Amino acid sequence: MSNWNPFLISKGAIETSDGRVDFPIAEISSEKTYLMPLTQGLIEIKGPDSAKFLQGQVTCDVRELAEKTTRLGAQCNIKGRMLLCFRALQSDSERILLRIHAGLVANGLASLGKYIVFSKAKLADISPSYRYLGISGPQAAQIVKDVFAVELIKDDDWQAAGEHLIIRITENRYECWLAAQDAENLWNQMSAKATPAGQNLWDLLNIQAGIGDITPETFEAFTPQAINFQLVNGINFRKGCYTGQEIVARLHYRGTLKRHMYRFGFTGAQQIPAPGSELINADGKTVGEVILAAYTGSSSGELLASVVDDERVAIYLANNPQKLSLLALPYAIPTPNEAD
Repeated sequence: MSNWNPFLISKGAIETSDGRVDFPIAEISSEKTYLMPLTQGLIEIKGPDSAKFLQGQVTCDVRELAEKTTRLGAQCNIKGRMLLCFRALQSDSERILLRIHAGLVANGLASLGKYIVFSKAKLADISPSYRYLGISGPQAAQIVKDVFAVELIKDDDWQAAGEHLIIRITENRYECWLAAQDAENLWNQMSAKATPAGQNLWDLLNIQAGIGDITPETFEAFTPQAINFQLVNGINFRKGCYTGQEIVARLHYRGTLKRHMYRFGFTGAQQIPAPGSELINADGKTVGEVILAAYTGSSSGELLASVVDDERVAIYLANNPQKLSLLALPYAIPTPNEAD
């Protein structure tokens, strides 16, 4: 089933202009559980030095992965700008997987490959070996238990179900990395118990959770702090050295951050704002950039943007006169007198 695609097998699906599968829903209900096919990339680091190598390259503490948990993290360049961000999972003592944006797999192989040459580990793009589903809603945990015989107690923890990898994001939200050969059968089982939705809804859930992403449009554009990775356990400031660590640490310990990632609502958009789109203040000055955006209606939606702190209250999308509405995040943004 290497060509598995819910668009080909499910009624009500459409194919978006960028080739993704979507299942339009008129109104999101908190009482429903949704199943979403996701477009993801997966890099494998395999060998006896896999953990040691990665520890010297990324912002999270790779040693924590041995506790059957996953971690958000980032790889930076020497200037502390993010090359990619990921969710990391260690499937055994010599194998670590990085789930990243599908459009950055080649970049990730190249940037990590520059440093792995002297390690007893190898990199591979194993994206085609898996299919990726998200499930969210009040019945998500029960469906995961029924289909995979998996029950996860803590957020970010994972379990294997045969060749499949199941990750608990929150109590009602899971990522499923499915072995490609079984994906169609599992999609059929799960979609019989949940309402099919699309990547847009998954992106919206990430926006509401305050979890940003790096895309080809924002490659090398932001420090980890500029998209709040210090507030979602994506940076460990005690782990030791890694590429870009000096810049990331300086921003933290000297308290020089003047921008953070905020959540906004937008209306009147003719199309969804792309990552990297500029945000302006009333004088037309660029004061922020879009990280991730998703629709909530035909011309309205929500977005995450990295914004100069003092400009967050009165801010606009370029070429859109409607002021953005500042929305709450599930964590607190530090004030200028507090350390991140």
